[in-house]
Amino acid sequence: MKRASVDASPRPDLDVLVSEDEAIFAFALPEGAEALTTAESEVLLAIIAGKSNAAIGRARGTSTRTVANQVASVLRKLGAPSRGALVARLIPLMSGAK
Repeated sequence: MKRASVDASPRPDLDVLVSEDEAIFAFALPEGAEALTTAESEVLLAIIAGKSNAAIGRARGTSTRTVANQVASVLRKLGAPSRGALVARLIPLMSGAK
């Protein structure tokens, strides 16, 4: 998982998170997102997709405990009290959202 250059985005104000050269989500990065590690960025995408810690761990080949720590780190860095609050905050930033 990597961030494509902004030039690859259909809108210059959006960052595109990609996996295997396919765009998954495009959104304006919230304050604090620059501080996310690659693993945390992958976990963020999984949170947005509604995946549980167990599902994220299976997909990434890591323990549920590791995922829980990464989720907590993402929430702390992005200033969100919960997964739901984080997703609610990101929805208006997503490409095409009203």
